[in-house]
Amino acid sequence: MFRLVILGSGASLPTLQRHCAAVAVQFEGDLHLFDCGEGTQLQWRRAALRFGRLRAIHISHLHGDHLNGLVGLMQTMSLGGREPELQVSGPPGLKDFLEAIRRFQGVRLAYPLRVVESTGGMLVRGSGYRIDCALLDHGPATLGFSLTEDERPGRFDVQSAEKLGLPAGPDYGRLQNGETVIAPDGKEIRPEQVLGPPRPGRKLAYCVDTRPCEAAVDLARGACLFVCDSTFGTDLEHEAGARGHGTAAQAASMALEAGVERLLLTHISARYHDPRPLLAEARAVFAATEMATDLMEVLV
Repeated sequence: MFRLVILGSGASLPTLQRHCAAVAVQFEGDLHLFDCGEGTQLQWRRAALRFGRLRAIHISHLHGDHLNGLVGLMQTMSLGGREPELQVSGPPGLKDFLEAIRRFQGVRLAYPLRVVESTGGMLVRGSGYRIDCALLDHGPATLGFSLTEDERPGRFDVQSAEKLGLPAGPDYGRLQNGETVIAPDGKEIRPEQVLGPPRPGRKLAYCVDTRPCEAAVDLARGACLFVCDSTFGTDLEHEAGARGHGTAAQAASMALEAGVERLLLTHISARYHDPRPLLAEARAVFAATEMATDLMEVLV
């Protein structure tokens, strides 16, 4: 199961209600951070997340509202005694940015830093999941991301197990983990005898700072949750396109095309003190839409 925490749901200008872009996602013991706008580490503390579980930071692009909190967060972990390697992923130019910070600010870290630049493909292969990225349509090189759980075993059929003479107990779990067990009468029971067909893993996608594009739709295809750029309302659709962003209604259209289960609107312009009109525009296209708020948690 993925646990998603919105640390920042705003666009370029932080407000008292919305910090700049940042989303934490936890799967089992691994934490990943997507974008790291100003104030992210304070939000991290407010959300009671653990720095020690942070495996990687993924930066969508090199605009300040998506990475101005990065160096401070890395230094805080260094001062806190972090030892494991940290991966920082992003588009081309990320290495130059971090090298410049190292040279001109004298940043030194007490742990290994692995910088990965990408224009698409797999970024992380974790235990039971993977993270992929693709270039979106924003202007400067900008990545969208998807997190996909590995295929899951089929559902356990208790009635079939009982008919085979296997009572409830630890052997049920062993069968679900793919092990063969021995029933009390000495008969061998294999997983395929009590499990349904394999189920696809859960998936979520994160695509901000983008115009509507096929890459975002592909990343979100079949996702349980699609976190998408919704900077403007329909009345400012022209301005959204000129600035490399999307509207709430356009996000909903992509969600519909991608066949996702739920849509979460984020990267909301500071001009929308009341975001309910954006939510209404999106729900008119895709009913299963929610509005992101800072420190909101979503289980997938």
